[in-house]
Amino acid sequence: MKIAVIKEQKEGEGRVAATPENVQKMVEAGNEVLVERDAGIGAGFSNEEFENAGGKIVSHAEAWKAKLCIKVKEPDEEEYQHFEKGKIVWGFQHLASAKATVEAMMQAGVTAIGGETIVKDGKLELLAPMSQIAGRRSVIMGAYYLEAQHQGAGILLSGIPGMIPAGNVVIFGGGNAATGAADTALGLGCSVVIIELNDQRIQQLQKLYEGKKVRVVKSNEANLAQEIKDADLFISTILIPGSRPPKLVKESMVKTMKKGSVIVDIAIDQGGTVETIDHPTTIDDPIFIKDGVIHYAVPNQPGAVPRTSTMALAAGNLDYLLEIADQGIEAAGKNDPALASGINLYEGKITNQGLADSLNLPYTELKL
Repeated sequence: MKIAVIKEQKEGEGRVAATPENVQKMVEAGNEVLVERDAGIGAGFSNEEFENAGGKIVSHAEAWKAKLCIKVKEPDEEEYQHFEKGKIVWGFQHLASAKATVEAMMQAGVTAIGGETIVKDGKLELLAPMSQIAGRRSVIMGAYYLEAQHQGAGILLSGIPGMIPAGNVVIFGGGNAATGAADTALGLGCSVVIIELNDQRIQQLQKLYEGKKVRVVKSNEANLAQEIKDADLFISTILIPGSRPPKLVKESMVKTMKKGSVIVDIAIDQGGTVETIDHPTTIDDPIFIKDGVIHYAVPNQPGAVPRTSTMALAAGNLDYLLEIADQGIEAAGKNDPALASGINLYEGKITNQGLADSLNLPYTELKL
């Protein structure tokens, strides 16, 4: 199969969908691999490294002629012109907040696979490392924007041991991003609250953090409203795979927060859960202030650490890409239920129920 590694267009996005090592493995499996010029520069991989691995360096337009186009993020509007029936687009696409992209894919008859919706053994296998990165980085960014030069509260989130207590970090949701954030916050000496809905997960988190400065509380409106008031840093990690989450964090809650505190909404790439965040920001221009609270709403946080992120996502992608290239999407999807769970559109029809519901577009059951 002809496979292309596409250079990312999104502002501040330095990740690339494959490493030179992955390209070599795809070539050794009998595939022709095109690599868009400078696709890996942001992650520290040169054109020469991809060529030495067996890839062919090509232009943007030439890369998009491949049968299987692999990306990190959803296609940019400029790339819609390259959509055509039978083309497979792979990436962490978060299409529930990209209706124009979905409609363009539907019109052209594209098959779109979202790595973020792939479920294996009940877990979001490919999304997990990206969530860990986003969770950990959210604490680092929160600490940075709490400084006075950013109109933050002027506090050192870690405090000073034995003299000044560390700050309070409140995490909404208890998944992979949440544990990444909690581990990092604990490393700084912070007090951590995790707000989680699922009773079984609450028990798991309580056991995981037993003896540490972590409280796990049941997610409901009253508890959320109570805990957010004391937060120096509030991190929302709520994700519904394939779907747009509801705005659970109301503006009335945000208004009760301390002036100069920070909100980070990791879930903004799916639309976010914070009512006062009505648009995503960028890595280059990441914050805005509303109700005296700093809002950090960057949808592609792992893109700020592209070397680490690329190695993590490429390791997870490879087996699925080799399956598709060897068997074709139909046979590969039939033989691997995890891969099938990632097919958001098949030949232009939406096959993910959550995605269809979020965008108010027709759903078609996946039949391969």
